[in-house]
Amino acid sequence: MRFCLVHGSTQNSSGWDLLVPALERLGHDAVCPDLPNDPAASATHYADAIADAIPPGREDVTVVAHSASGLFLPLVPSRRRVHRLVFLAAVIPRIGMSLIDQLRSDQRMMNPEWLGKNPVEDGQIAHQFLFHDCSPDVAEWALTTRRLMNARQAMVEISPLTNWPAVPCTYILCIGDRTIQPEWSRHAARELLGCEALELAGGHCPHVSRPRELAEMLAGLWN
Repeated sequence: MRFCLVHGSTQNSSGWDLLVPALERLGHDAVCPDLPNDPAASATHYADAIADAIPPGREDVTVVAHSASGLFLPLVPSRRRVHRLVFLAAVIPRIGMSLIDQLRSDQRMMNPEWLGKNPVEDGQIAHQFLFHDCSPDVAEWALTTRRLMNARQAMVEISPLTNWPAVPCTYILCIGDRTIQPEWSRHAARELLGCEALELAGGHCPHVSRPRELAEMLAGLWN
């Protein structure tokens, strides 16, 4: 299986560098696009960037979107045929609403202590909310992967999603997530995706803190 691994709003594609070899050891490969940092771009622009990274002619690709990139994930199948969508500790867009509307209407989504924080500029914030469950050496490396993806327009616009794609979806939540709240993830996976979330120990970035466990969970989706 090939995975397309899509980073969130506070890391670049190198944040997957520990997960990729773990997947390769299980017989899978991956592409890791770097998404643009364009505050004026619509969610469709980000979805195009993801679709462009998927090799033509491959229909076995599972697209994994971390954190804020869940906003773009269900737009990808209208651009490129894919095998499965995986929301990894990610937001899920709601048809007819913007992400900001969702946050305002459902305060269970985000940890209120996380809102307004900038882990790209503040290493202590990054340690506290993103990399708290990493070993010291891994956490120090993870700090080098930080990069802001300010997709402001995509977050304030009404979601361009009009119909949910007919593609299998999986949600992986992190029990110790300090950003997106696990209880919201459980509820949203059932309501919006029609599935029970898979649960993984640790914090918001399991591709950094526990890549082997995450690789095994992802590989198991093919069985």
